[in-house]
Amino acid sequence: MKKILIAFVASIALVLGTGAFVSGASAAYPGTVPVKPSTPPTKTVEPGDTFKLTIKIKAGNSKVNGTLTVKFNGKTYKVKVKNGVAKFKGKAPKSTGTKTIKYTFKPAKGSVFKKASGKAKVKVKK
Repeated sequence: MKKILIAFVASIALVLGTGAFVSGASAAYPGTVPVKPSTPPTKTVEPGDTFKLTIKIKAGNSKVNGTLTVKFNGKTYKVKVKNGVAKFKGKAPKSTGTKTIKYTFKPAKGSVFKKASGKAKVKVKK
């Protein structure tokens, strides 16, 4: 009789969904889902001008959140990634030529997404 009562209570808990409250699981396998950062087209700007660059981080149809570390012109910038989009705003150097922007995506803590990196180019011309 005791076993039947325990089985009955357990089945009611599963049907009502309260069995899920017992386990406090977060991401099953953190750092396992690969992401693909976009490579924005080359921007052409004047020396000293301010420009904007939108970098999208894709992982299927998931909304990716985290931080993007951008290295450009000897400086390091931190940009938030919200719903898979990071918007970087920078200032072009006074020297002309093609400059490289390097960026690294770091997922939010406890996320299932992997780190990723990429490059973009800015052409500074007069």
